[in-house]
Amino acid sequence: MKFTLEIGETEKHTIDYEFNQLLGILTIKVNDKPIKRHVRLFDEPLKELHVFVVGTQEKLAVKIEKERKLLFGQKNRVFINDRLVKYCEGV
Repeated sequence: MKFTLEIGETEKHTIDYEFNQLLGILTIKVNDKPIKRHVRLFDEPLKELHVFVVGTQEKLAVKIEKERKLLFGQKNRVFINDRLVKYCEGV
Protein backbone atom coordinates (compact mmCIF):
# COMPACT_ATOMS: atom_id res chain seq x y z
CA MET A 1 0.00 0.00 0.00
CA LYS A 2 1.38 3.34 -1.01
CA PHE A 3 -0.14 6.83 -0.99
CA THR A 4 0.86 10.49 -0.98
CA LEU A 5 -0.99 13.31 0.74
CA GLU A 6 -0.49 17.08 0.54
CA ILE A 7 -1.50 19.00 3.66
CA GLY A 8 -1.42 22.56 4.96
CA GLU A 9 -2.81 25.88 3.84
CA THR A 10 -0.04 28.40 4.57
CA GLU A 11 2.75 25.81 4.83
CA LYS A 12 2.52 23.01 2.27
CA HIS A 13 3.81 19.56 3.26
CA THR A 14 3.86 16.22 1.47
CA ILE A 15 3.37 12.98 3.39
CA ASP A 16 4.47 9.75 1.68
CA TYR A 17 3.31 6.46 3.21
CA GLU A 18 4.50 3.07 2.01
CA PHE A 19 3.91 -0.35 3.56
CA ASN A 20 4.95 -3.66 2.04
CA GLN A 21 3.13 -6.42 3.91
CA LEU A 22 5.16 -9.18 2.25
CA LEU A 23 8.52 -7.76 3.39
CA GLY A 24 7.16 -6.07 6.55
CA ILE A 25 8.67 -2.67 5.71
CA LEU A 26 6.89 0.56 6.69
CA THR A 27 8.22 3.97 5.66
CA ILE A 28 6.67 7.38 6.38
CA LYS A 29 8.28 10.48 4.85
CA VAL A 30 7.46 14.17 5.28
CA ASN A 31 8.81 16.39 2.51
CA ASP A 32 11.00 13.48 1.27
CA LYS A 33 12.66 13.09 4.70
CA PRO A 34 12.02 9.78 6.46
CA ILE A 35 10.48 10.26 9.89
CA LYS A 36 9.49 6.65 10.57
CA ARG A 37 10.85 3.35 9.30
CA HIS A 38 9.82 0.00 10.70
CA VAL A 39 10.82 -3.52 9.70
CA ARG A 40 8.69 -6.29 11.15
CA LEU A 41 9.16 -9.82 9.84
CA PHE A 42 6.71 -11.70 12.06
CA ASP A 43 3.77 -10.99 14.32
CA GLU A 44 2.30 -7.90 12.69
CA PRO A 45 -0.27 -6.33 15.06
CA LEU A 46 -3.93 -6.05 14.07
CA LYS A 47 -3.92 -2.28 14.70
CA GLU A 48 -1.05 0.17 14.57
CA LEU A 49 -1.04 3.92 15.23
CA HIS A 50 1.49 6.52 14.02
CA VAL A 51 1.25 10.07 15.41
CA PHE A 52 3.47 13.05 14.56
CA VAL A 53 3.32 16.85 14.16
CA VAL A 54 4.14 18.61 10.90
CA GLY A 55 4.98 22.28 10.39
CA THR A 56 6.52 25.16 12.31
CA GLN A 57 4.15 28.11 11.92
CA GLU A 58 1.07 26.06 11.04
CA LYS A 59 1.30 22.98 13.27
CA LEU A 60 -0.74 20.01 12.07
CA ALA A 61 -1.25 16.88 14.16
CA VAL A 62 -1.15 13.85 11.83
CA LYS A 63 -2.44 10.45 12.91
CA ILE A 64 -2.27 7.38 10.65
CA GLU A 65 -4.18 4.29 11.73
CA LYS A 66 -3.30 1.01 10.05
CA GLU A 67 -5.65 -1.93 10.55
CA ARG A 68 -4.58 -5.31 9.24
CA LYS A 69 -7.13 -7.59 7.62
CA LEU A 70 -7.15 -11.18 8.82
CA LEU A 71 -5.33 -12.72 5.85
CA PHE A 72 -3.87 -10.15 3.49
CA GLY A 73 -4.37 -6.42 3.05
CA GLN A 74 -5.05 -3.46 5.30
CA LYS A 75 -7.17 -0.39 5.92
CA ASN A 76 -5.50 2.98 6.46
CA ARG A 77 -7.11 6.09 7.90
CA VAL A 78 -5.34 9.47 7.95
CA PHE A 79 -6.50 12.15 10.39
CA ILE A 80 -5.30 15.76 10.37
CA ASN A 81 -6.14 17.59 13.62
CA ASP A 82 -8.56 14.72 14.51
CA ARG A 83 -10.43 15.05 11.21
CA LEU A 84 -10.53 12.15 8.75
CA VAL A 85 -9.00 13.27 5.44
CA LYS A 86 -8.12 9.99 3.70
CA TYR A 87 -9.23 6.36 3.80
CA CYS A 88 -7.41 3.65 1.82
CA GLU A 89 -8.11 -0.05 1.64
CA GLY A 90 -6.12 -2.65 -0.25
CA VAL A 91 -2.97 -4.72 -0.37
